[in-house]
Amino acid sequence: MVASEPRTGTGLRPDQLRWLMAGLMVGLFLSSAEQSIVATALPTMAGELGGANRLAWVVSAYLLTSTIVTPLYGKMSDLYGRRIVYQTAIAVFLVGSVLCALAQTMNQLVAARAVQGLGGGGLLSLAFVIVGDVVSPRERGRYIGLFTAVFTVSAVTGPVWGGLLVDGPGWRWVFWTVVPIGLAALVVTNRGLRLPFATREPRIDWLGIVLLVVASTGLILVPIWGGETYAWTSAPLLATAAIGVGGSVLFLAQERRAVEPIIPLHLFADRSVALIFAMGFLLMAALISVSTFLPLFLQVSTGASATRSGLLLTPQSVGISAIAAASGWLVSRTGRYKWTLLVGPALTVVALVLLTTIGPDTGALELAPPLTLFGFGLGLIFPNLTLTVQNASRFEDLGIATSTSNFFRSMGGAFGAAVGGAVMTTQLDDRLLDRLGPERLDDLDGAAGLIRSPAVVRDLPDELQAAAVEAVSESVVALVWWSVPVMSLVLLFGLFVREAPLRTSSAIGGEDPDRAAD
Repeated sequence: MVASEPRTGTGLRPDQLRWLMAGLMVGLFLSSAEQSIVATALPTMAGELGGANRLAWVVSAYLLTSTIVTPLYGKMSDLYGRRIVYQTAIAVFLVGSVLCALAQTMNQLVAARAVQGLGGGGLLSLAFVIVGDVVSPRERGRYIGLFTAVFTVSAVTGPVWGGLLVDGPGWRWVFWTVVPIGLAALVVTNRGLRLPFATREPRIDWLGIVLLVVASTGLILVPIWGGETYAWTSAPLLATAAIGVGGSVLFLAQERRAVEPIIPLHLFADRSVALIFAMGFLLMAALISVSTFLPLFLQVSTGASATRSGLLLTPQSVGISAIAAASGWLVSRTGRYKWTLLVGPALTVVALVLLTTIGPDTGALELAPPLTLFGFGLGLIFPNLTLTVQNASRFEDLGIATSTSNFFRSMGGAFGAAVGGAVMTTQLDDRLLDRLGPERLDDLDGAAGLIRSPAVVRDLPDELQAAAVEAVSESVVALVWWSVPVMSLVLLFGLFVREAPLRTSSAIGGEDPDRAAD
């Protein structure tokens, strides 16, 4: 079916909307729960498989592949329809999960996470694309509670679930438990997404796809490899950077002349949309760099078990969910949203500064306030970044505009994980070197040998244990400080976002009759 105009009429039937939301919520649960569970289990995975120095790679590999394919999912769903593309994402995610569960080495786990990312790149972004299809920006606050409830359950129970699995049957069950949820998502979406999404004649920009993959891979590998795998001025790293930059230039040139560009350049003509893309990149860079290593701090420096570390992180998840629901209702009620893009970043900056005071003696009561405040800030920012982009985009560009926004967020997350890993590695080496000296540290195989897992640290002699605990604590604090100016830039960019009236129509539902009568 070829269509360029939005559908009009009374919208979806109640049973259609119920099946649709059920399918999207299962997929959203699948994606968000998995990532929070894996973050909790990372230290134990590294301890069992060896290669603690590749811990950041487990996160980066997922973010690398999910980043690359995010705009491709958006474009393909615009061309072929949402259901088949969304179900493909679920199936690939399941295959990657099974491969993760079967991994026998750290390298195999990293490769399997890359496969999982190929599917995960479509789960979250397409869920919000489809909501944008059926619910107008002005009315979306009424439905954000449903998504917030799912996010609450997954984000709050994910770390606890991950801790129980790690402390019980083992970390491999982190991935095995995904399989029945994924199969349920396939069944529900098979019915829930049988909706009249507008598609158009497919004219795929194959050269653009290849150039996007080459450019994204090159750019992301630079911070992942830099300073660890290769020296910053080494020939391999410089060549990788040249491939990333050169591929980006060629990609932009190709998108200018392509009939159906993968990322239409006219999206960047809107100042607010371009700023939202940049804000998403910086936000995720700061968030991922901190959240990846907070469980390591809790399990090594404070001695918390995997389960307890998950519980200690729940204030952040509760804060996100509570404020996302409240702000969604308020934005829908008032039609004003820019304030969320200013108050949210300001709260996260304050929270990060408070987190720099943590140490080995930090207890749950001291950790909860900054984490809750951090969650409040994120709960204001995340849903309204997407809302701003969708409200400013044409109906026929809804899929690619939403997925491009997620593409920049994923790019930021990949850079954040890589840079955060580099900062942690450097900080740990420097601090252990000061405490133990070069010869003794070499005898222990460096920081990776000394801090193989939380269990290994707990069994170390008192002198070595104290050195490891203090080094991890100080390194995580240094990483949090690195995130403060990054988050401050998010606030600065938010000042220049233009607030446009929220549309009262959607691509499928048409204009809301209640609003039309106002």
